[in-house]
Parts: sequence; C-alpha cells; structure tokens
Amino acid sequence: MAIQRRLLLIISFFAVAVSACNDASKQSSSAISASADAQKLPASNKTKKIALVLKTLTNPYFIEMETGARDAAKNLGVDLVVKMASQETAVEQQIQLVDELIQTKIDALVIAPSDSQRLVPILKKAQLAGILVINIDNQLDAATMKSQKMSPVTFISVDNQTSSYQSAKFIADQIKAPGKAAIIEGIRTSENARMRTVGAERAFAENHNLKLVAKETGNWKIDEAY
Repeated sequence: MAIQRRLLLIISFFAVAVSACNDASKQSSSAISASADAQKLPASNKTKKIALVLKTLTNPYFIEMETGARDAAKNLGVDLVVKMASQETAVEQQIQLVDELIQTKIDALVIAPSDSQRLVPILKKAQLAGILVINIDNQLDAATMKSQKMSPVTFISVDNQTSSYQSAKFIADQIKAPGKAAIIEGIRTSENARMRTVGAERAFAENHNLKLVAKETGNWKIDEAY
C-alpha cells in the first residue's frame, strides 16, 4: 500500500505540473491530496518537458519515486528528465543541477529539495525564468521563501509528523517497564526530518516508562545511522 500511495502521489504531481504549465500564474501554496482525478489532463498540442530532481538514488524511497515518475510520464505523455545528487547531503550539487536545468528551458521543475532553506534562491531563479516549480517530499522553508520574495509553490507530500508519531507509538506501546529511547534523525535542516522528530518525541513522551536520552543525526545515510 505504501508503494501504491507513493506512485499515486507521483502521478498527482505530474498532473498538477502539466496542467499548470498551461497557466504558470495559477500556482497554489496548498498541499495537494492524491486522487485518481488528478490523472485527467487538458488537451495540449505541446509535449511538456518536466524535470524531476531527487536527493539521490541510493535510498530505496527515491528509487520507487523515480519508477513512479517514469510510469506517470509515459501515461501522461510528458518528456521527463530525471536528475539526482550523489548523496542526500550534497546540497550544492543539487543546486548546480537545478541551475543547469534552468538553461535547458524546461516547462516545470519537480523537486525533493535536500535542504529546506538553501535551495530557495536557485528555485526563485527558476521561477523568474518562467519555470513552474513543484515542491515534493521535503517542504521549502516558508520564512526563507518570504525573505527571498519567492512566489508560493505547490507542495505535495505525506503528513510526516503523523506518520512518525504512529510508527514511534507502535514501538513505545510495546515498552511496559522503565526503559530508554533514542532517536536517529535525518538531515536537521530538512523540514520533513524535523517533523518526523517532533512526531517521534510526542509518541515517546506519552509512555511514562520511556525516557528519551539521545538524539543524533544519521543524515539519511544507512551507514552513518548504523
């Protein structure tokens, strides 16, 4: 079910991107809920060129995302370009990838930003070039967008705080005697990592047998987390 939901989200954001390419001024700052209706697109004589920029393909999550994106692009008649950094902490590399894509005159850019703040300036540059920007997975920082005078963007993702809370609560509910808990976080400047930490903290706090003794970042890397 998780993979199916993820693929449906992919189809949803491509549908939003293709539709909005016909009127880039109608951007929305609201989160988009995935639905089958999102696959219905208005007729267009031009094949839209959309770039998907991921954090990396060393994470199974993003491998599934690329697969879903390619399936959606085929179904929707989209010219898809996929780019990714070498690792999730390679923020400058992701910025460079976006800059290079701007020069190719794409119609829309769908991005899972490695950093919620540092990607804002280059994404504003994309907007100024007339490129529709769709934000997925990790939400851009609203305060940074405002300070950079970046136009609102559509954001598509899941409720990271709730999903983390439910996962951590399942674990916490198994603890019936006094014990200690630790949280291995993602990249701390990423909004999705922050919300997942908040959700886990809330779940652990509800069990009076548990004491949270440490929080360390694994930067989304399996080896570093280990």
